[in-house]
Amino acid sequence: MILPNLTRLALTEAALASADRLWREEMHRIYGPDGVLTYGYAPEGQGGLGTSLRRSYEARRVAVALWRNERHHHRYKAVTPC
Repeated sequence: MILPNLTRLALTEAALASADRLWREEMHRIYGPDGVLTYGYAPEGQGGLGTSLRRSYEARRVAVALWRNERHHHRYKAVTPC
């Protein structure tokens, strides 16, 4: 049986949602309503060094990594029944 730590998973999901929202808002501010669709996977979506777009991009990148790690860690952690 697999029992994830739901609190940690919820926290990483909340952090990811917040970081993603901030990055999307910054993309919209800089590139307009289609900014994420147009530049989301392009270098422009990362922003230049020291810019608010780069900071939001890096925060989002870290949040994605933490969320993936939490999901992966608990997906394969077997719990022995009592």
